[in-house]
Amino acid sequence: MRKLLFTVAFAVLGFTASYAQKAERAPRAERTERVKLSAEERAEKAATALQTKLSLTADQKAKIKQIELDRIKEHDGLRQKDEAKMKAKLEERKAAMKAHQDKIDAVLTAEQKTKLAASREEMKAKMRERTKERMKDGKGRPHKTPKTEEGK
Repeated sequence: MRKLLFTVAFAVLGFTASYAQKAERAPRAERTERVKLSAEERAEKAATALQTKLSLTADQKAKIKQIELDRIKEHDGLRQKDEAKMKAKLEERKAAMKAHQDKIDAVLTAEQKTKLAASREEMKAKMRERTKERMKDGKGRPHKTPKTEEGK
């Protein structure tokens, strides 16, 4: 009897835990998009939140708002620098990849180049399809597709 009770309790806990993992998300189209607030609006929001929590005076709130505004502007500046670095690295990688492909193309015959180009296009198509499937399922997040020579 004791084993049966433990088995049933274990099964119930197992089913409950596995069911809890399957949180349904609304499809991407139904989700609301975030409204991007300005630096001043974010600073005001943070200051108001602290005022509510800590019962700040108007003078304290104004000082905290200015402190938050300075922090937000500094953070935004750092984020922009990081984005510029990432774009530069991406361009370096693209150039290295292009040089690599050019070296390979110099060795191949015209027929081999055609086969290789077809293979590359097939891989691109597979990747696009995989990305579409992930987006349809609500997994992952969309990204900007790089512009190709034909797309420019």
